[in-house]
Amino acid sequence: MKKNMKGFIRVSVCFALALMLSFAIAGCKTYVPQNGELPDGYQPNPTGKIKLQYYIANTDADKRSVNDWVASFTRKYPEVQVDAELSAVGKDVIANQIASKTIGDVFFLWETDVYNYAAVQKALMPLDSFVAALDIDLSDIFSAIKDMGTVEGRLYMVMRDYNHIVLFYNRDLIKSAQLTDPIELEKNNTWDWDTFKEYCTALTTMDEESDRKSVGCQLRLGYAPVYIPFLEGWGGHWYDKEDKKVNFISDENVLKGVTEMVDFVQANVCKFIPVDTAGVGAQSIKDTPSQSSFSNYNATTQIAFRDTEFPSFASGGKDYETKGIDWDVISMPHFPTPKVGTGATGFAVFNGTRNKDAAAALCLSLYTVDGQKAYNGQEGGSVPNVRTLADSDFWRVPFDDNTKDPENGKNYFAFISYPDADTYGQVECVIPPEIASIVKKYMQNVVPNAVNGSKAVDVTLRELEEEANQKWESIYEG
Repeated sequence: MKKNMKGFIRVSVCFALALMLSFAIAGCKTYVPQNGELPDGYQPNPTGKIKLQYYIANTDADKRSVNDWVASFTRKYPEVQVDAELSAVGKDVIANQIASKTIGDVFFLWETDVYNYAAVQKALMPLDSFVAALDIDLSDIFSAIKDMGTVEGRLYMVMRDYNHIVLFYNRDLIKSAQLTDPIELEKNNTWDWDTFKEYCTALTTMDEESDRKSVGCQLRLGYAPVYIPFLEGWGGHWYDKEDKKVNFISDENVLKGVTEMVDFVQANVCKFIPVDTAGVGAQSIKDTPSQSSFSNYNATTQIAFRDTEFPSFASGGKDYETKGIDWDVISMPHFPTPKVGTGATGFAVFNGTRNKDAAAALCLSLYTVDGQKAYNGQEGGSVPNVRTLADSDFWRVPFDDNTKDPENGKNYFAFISYPDADTYGQVECVIPPEIASIVKKYMQNVVPNAVNGSKAVDVTLRELEEEANQKWESIYEG
């Protein structure tokens, strides 16, 4: 009896193990490998619980955007429960959570982080294999936005909006100088760099006693989304990821773009704005005659053009209106090779998530009409990244649209104009962070160095190239 019982137990255990193994093998078919590749014919089944971390929830509008997005997503996938953690913490907290593998399944990222976390730290799960499986139409996404989340040919980050550099302009100053409204020039495709320089010259007077004291423009030329188009606007290629080097002095077209930028400021028609106002270059340029004078010019009443982005559109516009100034926005002027600095923040999936289907589906829902309407369809939203929503009314707030009110409406077209010219707006988007920091250090000071006479453009760029390339080589040697 005992012998039979032992045999029965052995058979039962073997059967149980075999059954468990068969379930495990079957179950393995539902898992996605760490590299994000999906088995042929795999159909994602978003269910279960995931954690979403959004760490710049500084306002009620920010929180509403995320909550509306999550609500829209769960209406489509009711079997998914999203635990949204909305906070306002520093990037260092998120970096520590990524390093310790305690980050949520889906989390917010700046565009400056994606290259580092995807290519260097391998902390992000590729999403491109889920695109077709979840029926996402990437052809409807503004290409620069899609590319911004792509590293080494794979999609790692989904951007929440579409944002590129435009110009505020004081229409009263334009009229006083008897110049054609730039919107008319844009319609005729004659709003180019040479025309812009002519306008800035005509709009600048440094006579302190003049009734029309003004300067042509104010540009943040120490800010990457503004200066990168200069690096590429004359056909230049300032970085080479294949050969692992930057080309600031060795590519004559990059040098041409930087020289144009410097000459423009030296012509005393542009107020230079750095990023780090405490920087050495930022201080030294204030000591030059023109920049010292321009430092007292009021941004809304005495500066004809100044660069901005959509998140500053409402507050900046209201400032003009409070001062009783006729104003509008206009696209950046076309360079010989049209380029516009573009940026966006968004969300990525942690490579260690245990619920890949739901996490990928939530992220990629931002590349759908429903997702964009939910996220950007209220105060606190932004320009949708889906092309088919470009002409929609829901994001064209808070001012009237000039297509419906030609006399008083604003030129919302500027925010979606010639998207094929968009280029990466941040250095960190395309090169390793160690190299990016070197580029930013020198580009912060190349204009001030030249304007105050302390260092010629070619000297600064040669030093930049040598230091950056030595660093890049040392990182990858061997």
